[in-house]
Amino acid sequence: MAIEVKNLTKSFGSGVTAVKDLSFSIAPGKVTGFLGPNGAGKTTTLRCLLGLVSPTSGSATIDGQVYRELENPISVVGASLEASGFHPARSARNHLRVLAAVAKIPDSRVDKVLHTVGLSESANRKVGGYSLGMRQRLALAVALLGDPKVLILDEPANGLDPEGISWLRNFLRHQAGLGITVLVSSHVLSEVQQTVDNVIIIRSGSLAYQGSLTSLSNGGLVEVVVRGPNIDPLKEVPGWSVHPGEGGSLIITGVSAAEIGHRAFAESIELHELREKSPDLEAMFLELTQTDGSSQ
Repeated sequence: MAIEVKNLTKSFGSGVTAVKDLSFSIAPGKVTGFLGPNGAGKTTTLRCLLGLVSPTSGSATIDGQVYRELENPISVVGASLEASGFHPARSARNHLRVLAAVAKIPDSRVDKVLHTVGLSESANRKVGGYSLGMRQRLALAVALLGDPKVLILDEPANGLDPEGISWLRNFLRHQAGLGITVLVSSHVLSEVQQTVDNVIIIRSGSLAYQGSLTSLSNGGLVEVVVRGPNIDPLKEVPGWSVHPGEGGSLIITGVSAAEIGHRAFAESIELHELREKSPDLEAMFLELTQTDGSSQ
């Protein structure tokens, strides 16, 4: 099931426009990162998508329908916007059982999702004693309860330790492998770059970039690090952009490592290091999202 946001705008009574004419689409079977700095309008967009607020104009649909028109939404969309709303004196299992009973979902599904998110051993503990990471896992269990075809997760890595983040990456990849549409919002590119297939980056409520992570990477210049006892002649090669690096090295752009190596060999320049650096995705993300103002 595809997600489509078309010319979406959301303004609030205070005169703040949180989302401005935003359009993007998300295909099933992929993990899509929804990125932007805090206040960029990510959560507002997700709330429009889930029918929690009404757009000022434009639309946000799932499988061609707005959320309120879905016949059985819990079986279509699983969402986690924040790891809260749990009764502290209730166990994780009982919390899920209450939700399952309301949605007419069998109890067997409760134990299945608890196992999926790694909470089986803690299922009978009171949620009030859970860490933030455990509450994040419980929020994921709630999202999975109806066996949905779309997952919408807002900052799911918040509070997870390194092992939990690794688990989350595998979990999201597995869900996408099942053909599920996975949308994950974050304000930190490094949290999702090892997981996502595509990214949507917004700035001040407007689209800054949509495409594959590979295309975003290819948009940056490859840098080549060169180190050696007498590499100064490489500074003078026409067409090369050269600037100093750490420890006496040179950083050269606009040319491949192979070409630099060939030039050094032809001029009998001794090299101790010659390697290509991948584009700095975090720096590219920051460049795309730099703004003088902010949205809510």
